[in-house]
Amino acid sequence: MTSIAQPFDHAPVVRVGAVPDAQIHSLREQFISDPLATDLSNLRPVIARSWQRSLACNVGTNASFLEASEPRADEQLLLAAGPVLTYLERLSVDIGGSVILADADGTLAVYRGDLGERRKAERIFPTLGGRFSEDVAGTNSDGTVLEEGSAVQVWGPEHFNEALQNSYCTSVPIRDPLRRSIRGVLSLMLPEHIARDTDPRSVLMTVHGAAADITQRLADRLVAREQALMSEYVREARKRGAEAVIAMDESTTIASRQALSMLDQSDFSVLSAMAREAKRGEPTQHRINVSAGHEVLLQIRPMELPEFGSRGAAIMRVQVPREERRRALPGATSVPQVESFEGMIGTSRSLRRALDAASTAASRRMPAYIVGETGTGKKSLGQAIAYRMSDEVVVFDFARERHSADVIEEMDAALARGEAAVLHRVERASAPVRDELAALLKILEQPQLVLTVGHVSDEILPILSGLRGIEVSMPALRDRRSDIPELTEHFLRNSDGHVRRLSTKLRDALVAADWPGNVGQLRELVESISSRAELEEARLADLTDVQLRALNTARLTRLEEVELQQIRSALAEAGGNRVKASALLGIGRSTLYRKIEAYKGRGFNLDLG
Repeated sequence: MTSIAQPFDHAPVVRVGAVPDAQIHSLREQFISDPLATDLSNLRPVIARSWQRSLACNVGTNASFLEASEPRADEQLLLAAGPVLTYLERLSVDIGGSVILADADGTLAVYRGDLGERRKAERIFPTLGGRFSEDVAGTNSDGTVLEEGSAVQVWGPEHFNEALQNSYCTSVPIRDPLRRSIRGVLSLMLPEHIARDTDPRSVLMTVHGAAADITQRLADRLVAREQALMSEYVREARKRGAEAVIAMDESTTIASRQALSMLDQSDFSVLSAMAREAKRGEPTQHRINVSAGHEVLLQIRPMELPEFGSRGAAIMRVQVPREERRRALPGATSVPQVESFEGMIGTSRSLRRALDAASTAASRRMPAYIVGETGTGKKSLGQAIAYRMSDEVVVFDFARERHSADVIEEMDAALARGEAAVLHRVERASAPVRDELAALLKILEQPQLVLTVGHVSDEILPILSGLRGIEVSMPALRDRRSDIPELTEHFLRNSDGHVRRLSTKLRDALVAADWPGNVGQLRELVESISSRAELEEARLADLTDVQLRALNTARLTRLEEVELQQIRSALAEAGGNRVKASALLGIGRSTLYRKIEAYKGRGFNLDLG
């Protein structure tokens, strides 16, 4: 901890007691009632500016003000700060103080120190997830640091909100060692009797030294991690010669010239998401379509970097498959393209397989059934297939009409008139309607009919057996990540807003997300961003807290994936009735409710549709 003793010559010095508390209270009341007529020259300039910003944001002065959100302090920051926070915590406990680490938005990620002071704080604000940005909390050292970009001390009555006026705080920004942007804020909160008897310069020197120590630790970890990545990259590149080789983790990418010539930035976003999904010790192979319009073979070997806390570290090889190379030779016969369907955007291998099956059904005028999760585009594809069969198409949605005894009769009449029919979400039909449909399909000969189902269950099998159709399996969006950049551009072009592009960080976040609501969820998010963003380039900051939580959905373990699928299947089989679903699963109703809410809180959609 040698750097903690380093001085900070240019820090603002606070002379405690220079302005009496009563005068500060009086100034604040006058300022709130008549800001234009109030002279703030007796206040320190940093506090005066902060009061003005707080008033402009309509921050309350005597309310329980703090809202809670998920802190977004990154893993590297938490690891680098750990030893420094432990050191400061020991100092804090001895003097009855607290040490705080906030993320770059002013949200508390770590709160340590004297137990009594912590209990007092928890009565005022959440000590984990409490937001201290000035637009929420008004003048305070954490939020004011983010506005000023430099170290700040805020003492007692200088706080804009009365709830914080027993706090005596010193905060210093923690900067990224490369970009120099603020990664977080380190704060020391002292009890009044200590703060008033201590030279504020020595307090500031201590906190600044600690923040500098964290920044140095970040730099050391960055260098060591990059060296480990480079070592793996060089070893792989020597083995592969001129092949395309990539080494990457969550923050660094090293790529050969061949890889850079084959891929663009959106492709690297897809690779990064796939690297995070790769299981340790399990090399995998994938075929993906890249932005250049051709297919590549991707081999991923996860790397072990436990000492750096790295996730998603992997070595990758990118190759053009033999059939693609043959296709590029002079005089080679091109492979027939899969028939396109309006509204089906993407070139991923999994989507192409689905469209290939749909194309077969349409060209042979054979019935089909489309299986896929909510939001994958089953209804749109079903209608597209039906319109290849007939100029007249009728659509029945059993989520809305499952209790109608007339649906099957109307469908039969439409087919007799030469029309094509789409039966959407057949698994939602009532049992009598399902039985009637299965009986009718046994006597119909190759009807112009397309069914869509969320999943295949025992109740649906008689219907599918009677249909004798082609199965089309619609992939989930998480299984076709390479299509996300193209889908995003399509939704932006067709939105009413003026956003024309997404920032690199936002695009990477979209590609990496799990998308439980699939393409429908992506479309809604992009349209929301486009309508709300003020610039032509949308950024992560344009997302709401709910949208950010959805993007940051935690990965499920294999057991959780199985459990989630079982819950979804039980809810679907029970028609959304949770009591029946709990009986099917063999668990208590309250247990099922708790599990559903837990998965929803992590961003996974369990609603039927």
